Amino acid sequence: MIDLTNFVGTTVPRLLARRFPDLLWRLPTSERLAYLTFDDGPTTVMTRPLLDLLARFDVQASFFLLGSYAAQHPHLVRDLQAAGHTIGNHTFTHPDAWRAPETQVLEELESTTKLLEDQLGAALRWMRPPYGRFTRSMRSWCLARRQRMTMWDVMPGDFLPSASIAKIERRILRQVRPGSIIVLHDNPKAEHVTPPALENVLRVLQGEGWQFAAL
Repeated sequence: MIDLTNFVGTTVPRLLARRFPDLLWRLPTSERLAYLTFDDGPTTVMTRPLLDLLARFDVQASFFLLGSYAAQHPHLVRDLQAAGHTIGNHTFTHPDAWRAPETQVLEELESTTKLLEDQLGAALRWMRPPYGRFTRSMRSWCLARRQRMTMWDVMPGDFLPSASIAKIERRILRQVRPGSIIVLHDNPKAEHVTPPALENVLRVLQGEGWQFAAL
């Protein structure tokens, strides 16, 4: 039986990577090195547990933040930065670029950039489109603003209603490869599955010699 989540979240991106080489899908390496990324934060429910878990395994990751949440929780943005994690742009309100007006999406990218750069005191270099849905204008904006549009190589679907600890763990362990960008979520929808699944995955992969880095 085909695992549709694996197909949509991992197989399809690996095929699209050939068509859109200007987007970042995976980093070139032959080492056992992967990149954890988290979308939709910062949140009062998930960010702190994720920070604590990553610190316990001495792992740095990348967090693609929503401007609306960053404005509400600037202390969490600072905590992420202080822990050595990379911060990226995930728009202000998470619009679907295939449905929302182009002007709204670009304005949200700009406002989130300004907010986060003011909070961090540093330039943003990474952007991830909500739902992974990008447009030509977003690609042009990223080129002009020197923000690399960052996709993924492995998406275990931790945000889905059907997600379970076992499913997330199995999908990551089966699909990870050198240079993989793994997308998880700093989102209350994933509160009960992502931290325990990630703990299991880190324990197994670090035991096999894998390392994890921030973008």
